[in-house]
Amino acid sequence: MRLRTTDLSARTIGTETIILNLPDSRYFSITGVGTRVLELLGEERSVDDLVDTIVGEYEIDAGTARRDIEAFVDRLRQAQLLA
Repeated sequence: MRLRTTDLSARTIGTETIILNLPDSRYFSITGVGTRVLELLGEERSVDDLVDTIVGEYEIDAGTARRDIEAFVDRLRQAQLLA
């Protein structure tokens, strides 16, 4: 999976990323580790890839990281932000 590359505009300021879905003018504000996950989703990634990277970069256990990443990815899918 990866972040859609068409019809989206994104800007990161500090630890907050704002994404504008151009077709329907909806915007999303993502902060903290979510901003890092979005960066990673600039390329094709699996949930396992995301979990491994986040566990390696942050002080979080794999179970918590997986649960949080799966929930975050699910919200991205529902918002149709993933390709």
